[in-house]
Amino acid sequence: MKVVVFGATGRVGRAVALTLLAAGHEVTAFVRDPRKLPTQQPIPAIVGDAANAEDVAKAVAGHDAVVIALGDPRNPVLLALGAQRESCAHICEKGTANVIAAAKAAAVRRLICVTSYGVGDTRAVLPDMHKRIFRWLRLTEQLEDKERQEALVRQSDLDWTLVQPVGLTDGALTGRWLASATGERRKRTISRADLAAFIVDTLLLGGAHMRESVVVSGLPI
Repeated sequence: MKVVVFGATGRVGRAVALTLLAAGHEVTAFVRDPRKLPTQQPIPAIVGDAANAEDVAKAVAGHDAVVIALGDPRNPVLLALGAQRESCAHICEKGTANVIAAAKAAAVRRLICVTSYGVGDTRAVLPDMHKRIFRWLRLTEQLEDKERQEALVRQSDLDWTLVQPVGLTDGALTGRWLASATGERRKRTISRADLAAFIVDTLLLGGAHMRESVVVSGLPI
């Protein structure tokens, strides 16, 4: 497959791009700063801004599928205290709107969008403790951005999958996870390596989790 990954310098996007490359697929990383891509495993890149519709349209054309892993890598507490953003406000919503428009124009049907456990279908099941932690960490703005992002994906007529990971870690690949379309979860964490493997598996299986919101969590070893 030929897949373009938005947010490929983030830790999730980078893991997805590298996993796709390892499986023998053609990958394009859409990035603002290609210097942030791994040097030991070069990834072909297109430089642009996800908030710029023309940049996005040029990147999407000619691919079989799109993976969106957008977000601002800055610590949300620092952002709330006035730190300079590395991306524009509401980048998930704005970037996703541009990707959807570009995919429709280029007849690219398959879209996987990484959001977060605790938004959309799983907002109501988020434990109160987690809600308090999110407020303490000042994550409200980011979660609202993800909410609007999910709404855009759902309203599109693309072959989409919304992926809602639980807490992400830099742990090793285990090959064990629970992917639940009913909001069920096991562990409160999952490694980015396992999340990336799930996303690549879902792409390769074609109709897997089509037009579903899927919670992905780790399984005890």
